[in-house]
Amino acid sequence: MSERDECRNPSCSNEARGTSGSRRFCSTPCKVKFGHIRADAREAERDAQQEARREDGL
Repeated sequence: MSERDECRNPSCSNEARGTSGSRRFCSTPCKVKFGHIRADAREAERDAQQEARREDGL
């Protein structure tokens, strides 16, 4: 399977249902999990930026 054929969730290697929008995932739970992973990553990035600003005294 090519990378495009696999579920977009990095922890899943099942075949995706399609190639656009929500069909790039093998299932709705995988899509939801991927959304949570991305949100957590964005939050961690914001926290790191805020910490860096505090350390710089800005």
